[in-house]
Amino acid sequence: VTERGICFNIASNPTTANNKIISGSGNGNFTVNLNSLDTNTTYYVRAYAINSAGTSYGNEISFTTLSGTLVVVKRQRATVTYVGATWCPPCGAYGEPTKQHMESTFGSDVVILNVQFGDAISNAVDFGPNFGEAFQSFVGSNGIPHAYWSSANVAMDHRGFYSSSSANATAADANINAILSNVNVSVGVAASATISGGTVTVETLTKFYSNQGEHYIGVYLLEDSVMANQSISGSPDAITPHNNVIRYPAYDGNSLGTQSIGTSFTANQEVLGSYSIPYFSGWNSSNLQVAVVIWNSTQADGISNSIIVDVN
Repeated sequence: VTERGICFNIASNPTTANNKIISGSGNGNFTVNLNSLDTNTTYYVRAYAINSAGTSYGNEISFTTLSGTLVVVKRQRATVTYVGATWCPPCGAYGEPTKQHMESTFGSDVVILNVQFGDAISNAVDFGPNFGEAFQSFVGSNGIPHAYWSSANVAMDHRGFYSSSSANATAADANINAILSNVNVSVGVAASATISGGTVTVETLTKFYSNQGEHYIGVYLLEDSVMANQSISGSPDAITPHNNVIRYPAYDGNSLGTQSIGTSFTANQEVLGSYSIPYFSGWNSSNLQVAVVIWNSTQADGISNSIIVDVN
């Protein structure tokens, strides 16, 4: 055994391509510690061992971290805004598989904001389509599927989708790896979310690592596993799950759902926030998540960093 340890992710079946902690080599028992985990988050863990025959994995276990006091982990994540629709055949053939690839490959290092663009899931007047339209208008695009890769210190990239799943996956990997390789993290965020009655309450903690000007926050309720009939290029329509669907923001005063958290910040300054999002019947409370996005401007290319957490 040339390498052994554990791998972990917020999605099931983690691999060494996600997050891993190495614990030396050779046979025998070993112990590792998992630190700097996000609060209110379910993690999946497997032991692994590598030898000349390849990589073997142990049984999967899972656990959910406690709410507790929020602690910001200095970590740059990639934020991907995806615009698609159930009536769009290329969305079913190429957009949806690419989203699934990004989540399974990068886990919690990528935050996907899924805009269903006036279809069987979201009406054209809903917040999600308006959020997506702000991105489409910003770059002058009217075609879907279309995706936007964003972070601080890396210029936002965007494009439609190729008619090749492997080409889409390769291009998305390049975008995300370029973001994750940037070690100059300017701002980080932590969050927790709970639901009671018809309200989702979100607590946030934003930390600035250098002197910064005005910043903004967007807090968005997402729903996973939204089942709907999806058109698929070259295949019959099928009922498929749609994940990370944007449902509603904490603030709806503009199309991006952003509000200022202050006009200037000093290095290591932390800012607490508390936000409420209404929960409407018809959404599955068991499949809700919250994405918290920190913006350095009120334009579509102003995303700095983000995090996604389960609603408990």
